Amino acid sequence: MGFLKSREFLIVLFSALLFSFAFPPSPFGFLAYFALVPLLIALSDCSPKQAFKWGYLFGVISNVLLLYWIIWQTFYGEYFVLPGSLGAYLILALYPAVWCWLLRLTSLRWIYGLILAPFLWVGLEYLRGLGQVGFPWLDIGYTQTGYLPVIQFASLTGIQGVSFWVVTLNVLVYLFLKYKKTRVVWGLVIVVFLLIPYLYGKNELRKENNSETVKVALIQGNIDPNIKWDPQFLDYNFQVYDSLSKEAAKVKLDVIIWPETAAPCYLEKEPVYLSKVEKLSQELNTDLIVGTDDYYVVGPERFVFYNASFWISPDYGLKEKYYKMQLVPFAERIPYSGSMRIFEEIELGQANFSPGINYTLFQTREGSFPAIICYEIAFPDLVRQFVNGGADFIGNITNDAWFGRTAGPYQHASMAIMRAIENRISIARCANTGISMIVDPYGRILEKSSLFKTTNLVSEIPKRSETTFFTRHGPWLGKLCLLVSLLTGIIVLLKRLF
Repeated sequence: MGFLKSREFLIVLFSALLFSFAFPPSPFGFLAYFALVPLLIALSDCSPKQAFKWGYLFGVISNVLLLYWIIWQTFYGEYFVLPGSLGAYLILALYPAVWCWLLRLTSLRWIYGLILAPFLWVGLEYLRGLGQVGFPWLDIGYTQTGYLPVIQFASLTGIQGVSFWVVTLNVLVYLFLKYKKTRVVWGLVIVVFLLIPYLYGKNELRKENNSETVKVALIQGNIDPNIKWDPQFLDYNFQVYDSLSKEAAKVKLDVIIWPETAAPCYLEKEPVYLSKVEKLSQELNTDLIVGTDDYYVVGPERFVFYNASFWISPDYGLKEKYYKMQLVPFAERIPYSGSMRIFEEIELGQANFSPGINYTLFQTREGSFPAIICYEIAFPDLVRQFVNGGADFIGNITNDAWFGRTAGPYQHASMAIMRAIENRISIARCANTGISMIVDPYGRILEKSSLFKTTNLVSEIPKRSETTFFTRHGPWLGKLCLLVSLLTGIIVLLKRLF
């Protein structure tokens, strides 16, 4: 264990601490500008094998510090989460480990590795968010959601551009510290690199939005997760949301949104409760979005379950459904269990939902929008597909109660800010226990709730009035960086073989 006392270990530990404290809810997002510099110093004179070790250590430490909330579910009796969370920390640590390994492996000269650093980092971030095991949670670009002027260019590049910019800043700071003779030059480059996105963003934020608006109410029921699914409290659940909705509807509303599983039952199969929400929608003459579960019978004793959002129309009752497409791996579904039979036998206490397949928009009287569910807000390409389909704004329902009073709700909410900027679209985020908020197309928070407070939020939100470069072309920079990363790996492999 002598390495724990080594200079490199302390440097890597310091780097992981800086990285971790740059993420929400910390107000110190600027730490991300140099958080990787100590790690680069540790890598500057080591072998590829040592680089992998230091990168892995960096990953484990930062994952534990940033994702400690995963273990929180053990306090709700989900004891399988403990080994699962430890596994997640160890697996996710492979990404920074591979990044460090490639930096040392790819270069005869260290400077070549530094040039590749932002491409490799963003390529690995993009890779981490793909497929049914995708987990795009700790992209370094999210550290900047508190600095709206410098991230407005995400409408061109997506979050991958912000991550690329942050990692490049780290490289520039490293070069500034390392090369004393050219320090003035590197200092000027850093200033210019900071000013360009800032000035662009300030100009974007000055633009007036004269588009039509929709009046939306978000209902934060703040239902205790320990009683939420108890059948004895089902009436209580509906009473809370009924009361808060009527309170919000003292002003004329276009849409009322309830959070994920606000109706903790199979609502369509419960005629008494379905009738309650349909009558509420009619009484208030307002479209109502309700989070619930749903299922279909597909054979003898065979059911297909879904995490769903229902559109209740004042004119037609239950008008449309949306089924969550991007399920939380291992919590809502074992990844690839639908295509690999061996995975179907695994039982970790997961919900065993099936993924939806349709990008459903609720075509209400006042506009079109989806009600994406929880974790889906973390996926830029999924959100932009709804925008390309004609969404006027994005509804996002979630139940973050199981996070408790941890960093989790803040990290999750920050993603709505980035999705809004990427697509220049308003986002109405409704959470059972918070954080509920309404975000405008530039990432500005118009209304925001506190955690674990029973409340409602009412606001006019602007409809989408433009289509961004990112909305049209998707995560082009992420794909480019992944391609560069793959080509780098292939070239290195060929050189070693031949």
